[in-house]
Amino acid sequence: MKHCIEQLNMVKSLIVLLMILGFTTNAYSQEKVSLAQDYSIAAKDATWCWYADPRAVYHKGKHEKIYYGYISSKGDVVISSRDANSKEIETFVLHEKLQVDDHNVPSILFLPDGKILTFYTEHNGRFFIRKSKNAESINEWEEERELTFGLKNELICYSHPVMLSAENNRIYMFFRCRNKRIADKPGYANWSQNYSYSDNYGKTWSDAKPYLNSDGEHDKIPYLKIVSDNKSKIHFLFTDGHPKLRASSVYHMYYEKGKFHQTQGNEIANFQAIPLNISKINKLYDAEKMKVKSWIWDIALDKKGNPVVAYAQYPSVNEHIYHYANWDGRKWIDQKLINSGRYITKPEKNGKVLEEHYSGGIVLDHNNPSNVFISRQVNEVFEIEHWKLAGKKWKTKALTSNSILNNVRPYVVDNYKGIKPIVLWMQGVYEHYTRYNTDLLINEK
Repeated sequence: MKHCIEQLNMVKSLIVLLMILGFTTNAYSQEKVSLAQDYSIAAKDATWCWYADPRAVYHKGKHEKIYYGYISSKGDVVISSRDANSKEIETFVLHEKLQVDDHNVPSILFLPDGKILTFYTEHNGRFFIRKSKNAESINEWEEERELTFGLKNELICYSHPVMLSAENNRIYMFFRCRNKRIADKPGYANWSQNYSYSDNYGKTWSDAKPYLNSDGEHDKIPYLKIVSDNKSKIHFLFTDGHPKLRASSVYHMYYEKGKFHQTQGNEIANFQAIPLNISKINKLYDAEKMKVKSWIWDIALDKKGNPVVAYAQYPSVNEHIYHYANWDGRKWIDQKLINSGRYITKPEKNGKVLEEHYSGGIVLDHNNPSNVFISRQVNEVFEIEHWKLAGKKWKTKALTSNSILNNVRPYVVDNYKGIKPIVLWMQGVYEHYTRYNTDLLINEK
């Protein structure tokens, strides 16, 4: 990693020197000037995983700002806010040197009084919560608390908070668990997706219960994405494994009024009849049948409240095929979008690539999921594009082009109702979830 960073800094310095001396071409200079007007740096030394959401939120009260969480190269858990008008950025370190690992990115939840809850975990370890002392401000925080949710010998990862107004603003927390007693043994085992809830805005929490588990299969790891109407429904998009370990399929279900339902509405079970048997839940995509692995990226709701999904298929590790699937009320309509190229990670010293299924990324605008933002390889560099579904046709527009550094893992700021979505993404060198040197960029217009 040190060698790559040195090379990166040398390239940057050379470009600056050439521009000063006037040796860069007019086309290159014009392109960089043009792009500089389109986006800017939202956070230096910042990276994030694509699980644990929402990690960037728009909030308009006394102030109008976006709030976003990330991990630094030192392992700091950080939150920033950016004023929508002045563009002023404030930053606060929630936890210094927790771990150098992008899995630990914080999720953000606004309370009715405007105060902020943040949640973050270690990568298979402890779970933390912090609350802001003042509304709409990240400058002062209450002391950090570690939550165990009544669990023993469990390692936690990823936080997904949801507040439902129809349940008296109950906050549900969804997270992944792994049994600590086998943590040092080879392979993976006893994985589960758990939930807990709070009826007093995060002061106390119920004992956690598993609602999805691995059925005792060591490679059956459920990965999860969530979206909610924030009233009564919570939609779950999940897999039955990691694509590097098995032919992982894609599933969807939703929760409402104490019960889990299939996509078409049929009841699966109530909250007391858990954990759920994954084999009883309908597949959106069947990897075993199609003989092609998959992984999930995002889920949103259309104007009718129907789910829209973005995921990737992997005919090979050098082919990451983005798919867009929407539920029309009766069936899933699945569209192949594009081959985005290969993985974004780099080989280890022994030449082996540990995470060959880490795509550039595909995400949805939750305010209007006909807006899709993707990261794909163009001339060997990952660039960000905006895909807009107009009727049955897609219109595409480049957000970045002719880049020197990779642009990956876009994320559309949650809760923003404006016509033009606000998008953040990572730019820089990303070798592995523990080795990265990236900034967060934000589109300006």
